[in-house]
Amino acid sequence: MGWRYEGLFETELEPEADDLSRYWRPQPSEIPVGRMGYRRSVVLAGDRMECEIYPVFGRDDEQRVRAAKQNITPSKQKRLNDERARRRLIQLADANFGEKDIHLTLTYRAEVNLEQCRKDMRNFLLRVKRYREKMGMDPLKYIYTIEGRREISQGAGVNRIHIHMLMNGGVSRERLEELWEMGYANADRLQPTERGLEEIASYIIKEARSKDGARKWSASRNLKQPKRRTTDAKTPKRIVKLIAHDIRNEAKEQTEKLYPKYQFVDCKVYYSDQIDGVYIRILMRRRRK
Repeated sequence: MGWRYEGLFETELEPEADDLSRYWRPQPSEIPVGRMGYRRSVVLAGDRMECEIYPVFGRDDEQRVRAAKQNITPSKQKRLNDERARRRLIQLADANFGEKDIHLTLTYRAEVNLEQCRKDMRNFLLRVKRYREKMGMDPLKYIYTIEGRREISQGAGVNRIHIHMLMNGGVSRERLEELWEMGYANADRLQPTERGLEEIASYIIKEARSKDGARKWSASRNLKQPKRRTTDAKTPKRIVKLIAHDIRNEAKEQTEKLYPKYQFVDCKVYYSDQIDGVYIRILMRRRRK
């Protein structure tokens, strides 16, 4: 979106509750969509489509927006950055991997340090690339993270390092284990849900964060990049209200009218305590032919 404004709308509008919290929690019809116009931005990643509907602020709103942005604390900004990174990796995974591909877990027989593991991974990837070339397979594509933790074994601390990887299919688990040489290779066929590979990608990004926030996952350079499309056509506020307020399940109906080739999966509506307007994030899945 308007990533400049995304941080302003961080309060998620939750479904109406049956308990006492419904009396103090804002209800959908109480959230003002404002007088401003709205724009749509779409990210296409394989069968996954993420649509963002966000306000376009005018000059009259600049002062209030500037004041609201000053209230974004470092902790809020970090949460926002982490969520962007999570969504980015999910989109990258869905754009490149599917049912014919695998989730590979590599383990060690012996204790190793991180530097040695990185060297082993470079050699392993080189062997897999050469094998695929020899067998006439498509070039290797991958995303992986190295996960390590200290465990107590027989009274001593042991580094249990292992690797989680998304890889394009074609090579058997037995062959991958032979190519790995360092321990076991467990390969599971990917099973995308209506949310695609969100679960496994979220796990990888969770494990791939160092204490200083630096990225710890790696990917091949030949991955397809998700495609972002922004339309300048205004989204009528009537449609925004129907989706945001979800009157009679209108979010599903209206989004599938906007994108008939896709099936509605989920919709999240965010609002701000400081300025009018809503930020809507919609997840959709390409319909099967």
